[in-house]
Amino acid sequence: MRPPALPRFEGGQRLWMSSAGVGVVGLVATGVGALLDVREALYGYLFGFIYWLGLCLGTLLLLASFHASNARWPVVLRRTLEVTGATVPVFLVLFVPVGLGMARLYPWVTPSPELGEHALQVLAHREPYNTVPRFLLRAVGYFLAWGLVGHFLLRWSVRQDTEGSTRWTAWQRRLGSGALPVIGLAFSFMTLDWLMALDATWQSTVYGIYVYSGATVGALALVVVAGVATRDTQHFGRLLTPGHYQRLGTLLFAFICFWAYIAYSQYMLIWVASLPEEVTWYLVRMHGGWGAVSWALILGHFVLPFAVLLSRELKQRPRALAGVALWMLLLHAVDTAWLVLPALSPSRAHLPWTALTAWVGVGGCAVAFAVWRSRGMYPVPVGDPFLVHSLQVRQP
Repeated sequence: MRPPALPRFEGGQRLWMSSAGVGVVGLVATGVGALLDVREALYGYLFGFIYWLGLCLGTLLLLASFHASNARWPVVLRRTLEVTGATVPVFLVLFVPVGLGMARLYPWVTPSPELGEHALQVLAHREPYNTVPRFLLRAVGYFLAWGLVGHFLLRWSVRQDTEGSTRWTAWQRRLGSGALPVIGLAFSFMTLDWLMALDATWQSTVYGIYVYSGATVGALALVVVAGVATRDTQHFGRLLTPGHYQRLGTLLFAFICFWAYIAYSQYMLIWVASLPEEVTWYLVRMHGGWGAVSWALILGHFVLPFAVLLSRELKQRPRALAGVALWMLLLHAVDTAWLVLPALSPSRAHLPWTALTAWVGVGGCAVAFAVWRSRGMYPVPVGDPFLVHSLQVRQP
């Protein structure tokens, strides 16, 4: 079986322009919201930023994992993972509002006596780590690590399309294997700096893995939706077989279970220890409106998809699996809001309208950048020697 003669992707101009326009409108609307309530707008923006960055990094980690494991079946998916993982540079630009507004987001920047004596002592203990220059320097380091890995994995894959040399496969596998712990550690420290620090005393050694598992669920769901959406086009979706969807559905099922396991482990350990600086974070999310959101996550992010994805037949039906994937993308947004927004409104569940505009704005810019970067490339890595093996994947 020979790889199909797919044309290079030269379309998408309308999608690129419309996504960019929607993104600019969303960001401008969020800026108008900042004139009315800058703190609320910043929390809404952080929600949208973390949601889309998580999807980008989730695909990058999946891509590196596939290279590290020498997996052949996902080769036909790889260009989509490569392009999505290479959108990191746009997030560096989109991080600017977070850097400018950090004093209104993170208590350690300008500690207030209202935090209480214990919180002030904790912040004083963390002062060598929490300084503005070091915070910004670490952020640049994170983006540099993610950006370089994503750039070279895409660049070498594209060069292989024209040269056909197997050395590019070897280089990608070496980089994926070697960079996997680097981008994973950068991801973990990112969650500490940009999410955990929203609470003055909150600390958890499981937190980074929790955020990673949710981002990977979202990344897998995004690939499924992209595959189904491009089934009738000259893109990678028309090359996917029921065997690919079976494997994607199985991975989605596995990471949903992993997310639930990490969520339970974190809650159980904190409940057993019952330390004041830890339990407060959960107390806010167990009462009032946030308690209802917590139950929605338990049922919607685990129980319901767990029951549905037990079906082998459903995982082999692309449209049905895409429906589950869209649901998981929605619940991933709920999970991200559950992580970010209680720091803004601990007494009641509140979704500011700037969270919606920021979600649209950041997402529009990210999609526009990905479509723009895809132009001129083949929709699948046609030079990869294992593409034929990937196209022959059948149901296990």
